Amino acid sequence: MTTSRRDFIKFVVAGSVIAGCPLDEALLAMPPATKTEMDGERFDLCHQVRDGHQFQRPGVSKRHDIIVVGGGVSGLTAAYLLQNHNFLLLEKETHWGGNAYLEQFQGQAFATGTAFDFKGSAGDELAREIGLTLLPINGADPTIVNGAWVEDTWRKGLNHLPYPASVRKSFMKFRTAIQAIDVRKRHDELDSEAFSKYTVAYAPEIQQWWDTYGPSNWGARTKDSSALVCIDALQGLSSDKADTRVTLPGGLGAITRQLAEILLPKHRDRMYDDATVIAVEPQKGEVHVTYSRKGQTETVAAKAVIMATPKFITKRIVGGLPAAQRAAMSKLRYAPYPVVNLIFDKPVYNEAYDTWVPGKSFTDMIVADWVVRNQPGYRQKHNILTCYTPLAETQRARLLTELGCRDLAATVLRDFQGLMPKFNVEPVEVHIYRRGHPMFVATPGTFTRTIPAARVPMERIFFANTDSQGPESLTAGAIIAARRGVEWFKKLLAR
Repeated sequence: MTTSRRDFIKFVVAGSVIAGCPLDEALLAMPPATKTEMDGERFDLCHQVRDGHQFQRPGVSKRHDIIVVGGGVSGLTAAYLLQNHNFLLLEKETHWGGNAYLEQFQGQAFATGTAFDFKGSAGDELAREIGLTLLPINGADPTIVNGAWVEDTWRKGLNHLPYPASVRKSFMKFRTAIQAIDVRKRHDELDSEAFSKYTVAYAPEIQQWWDTYGPSNWGARTKDSSALVCIDALQGLSSDKADTRVTLPGGLGAITRQLAEILLPKHRDRMYDDATVIAVEPQKGEVHVTYSRKGQTETVAAKAVIMATPKFITKRIVGGLPAAQRAAMSKLRYAPYPVVNLIFDKPVYNEAYDTWVPGKSFTDMIVADWVVRNQPGYRQKHNILTCYTPLAETQRARLLTELGCRDLAATVLRDFQGLMPKFNVEPVEVHIYRRGHPMFVATPGTFTRTIPAARVPMERIFFANTDSQGPESLTAGAIIAARRGVEWFKKLLAR
């Protein structure tokens, strides 16, 4: 059999629950010397908790002022704010960062999630506080559709979409209608409605575009998306205001990495990775937390606990949750969200920071080093394109095998290469980071009704994570939720 460079592309699989689509036979027939690495989030204990497995709960061995469960953005932020207290931070992975986790290829950073924040946001402010400067993106998002690259899609780009004139006219009418909506006045009403109510009267290509944008940003297609979230997004995309998005190479994983580097030298003895929490039980005057680490189960106690974990697991490990609050947590939905990074050893695409690709296996692609590309002396050694590849909730089980991951990664590569002739280039490596439940879905009512009911503080257990804030899953939301949890703890101490 004749081999080609594609036979020797290295596929690296990491993360928490992987995804799949048809795979090129050439990739299935990789030579034995071709290695696919399997690493990342372990979910075996979490699934045992989900399934109601009864774990041994030993007596209390240590006591702390406060325990933070979850070492992502929210948990690390809480620990950073609690350095003057005897805290314990528990994280189930063997690395810190959660969904805001940055990886590198030969020293060049690329994202596995959390692409950007906004100037002046909680994420931007925290970054400055810990010594980072998020850099401006300064560029509107284009779309590649039907082989055409359309600059600044929702402003001047609508006149250049490669559709019939009637469809372009429909896009412009839709934009005008959405721009006229007073989001502040109709805030709660809009959050109770599906965005499809506002797209149904227009060309189907409009819904196709939003069926791409929605899953990438808030985990839902048009029919399942809160109209509030979508309308607010489109008003921003189509406004004449300057782009206020900020980031760093490889996304906002730089924030969690910096937080870990600040905390670990001083508090390593109170920061446990590879520690899966299996029970959080309120007791008289304290809370008991049982976790498994390196095959051993331990119970520790604290005056309070901040749960910086997603609610789908929080509801299963926190004892004593009121029925209404547990029901609210159960209403929250979570999207499986693999991210594929295509690593090229020569420039392939550097025309825009974030580019949308309706109708493909991935929704959009980000140029990893966009914000430093013009810095004096900078030379792009590798052109790394981060392809966001959210899946439908029903596809989550497809993320459980290495072959499934390689299937999906191969499909993303094939779709990318077919977008435009100049993209028909082979990468040196393809990395796929798998996550089964990272993004809560911004369905109708989630922001204004479900989240407020789910995050109500218990007497000594407080709830953080992005799904305690909303309206969509953002780094800023995780930080705000962490700060709120810390404030609740301080109020408890002041009683």
